[in-house]
Amino acid sequence: MAAKDLHTLIRIRKWDVDEKQREVAGLMRREEAILAAQRDLAEEIAREAAFVSAADVIATFTFSAYLARCDVRKEELAQALIEVRRLIEEARDELAEAYRRLKTFEVTQERRDLVEEQEADRLEQIDLNEIGLNLYRRAGQ
Repeated sequence: MAAKDLHTLIRIRKWDVDEKQREVAGLMRREEAILAAQRDLAEEIAREAAFVSAADVIATFTFSAYLARCDVRKEELAQALIEVRRLIEEARDELAEAYRRLKTFEVTQERRDLVEEQEADRLEQIDLNEIGLNLYRRAGQ
């Protein structure tokens, strides 16, 4: 019964590891999205700068307000990137801990299985020895 309980715990720990892996993957997708947004913003600023250089004076006045707003957006994206990277690091630590817990149960179960197998082999050898002795006794009579 205890061995069955350990298999159940192993399944639960595997599920926990899978959940942690999915969490890390989701956070990494968020990081990639933030990096893409930063690249897109830089490209947009470059396009707008090229447009303004060819435009009239009025567009130049609004461009400075646009750049101020872009600076705010850059800072927001930078802060979001810092936060998501912190979350990724925490999630990786949790994943490593979940994996360690899983391996503990797996190793314990492997040892239990080995002990059970050795005991079964020992009992089988005892039975075979007894059969051999009985055959020897019968042959000697």
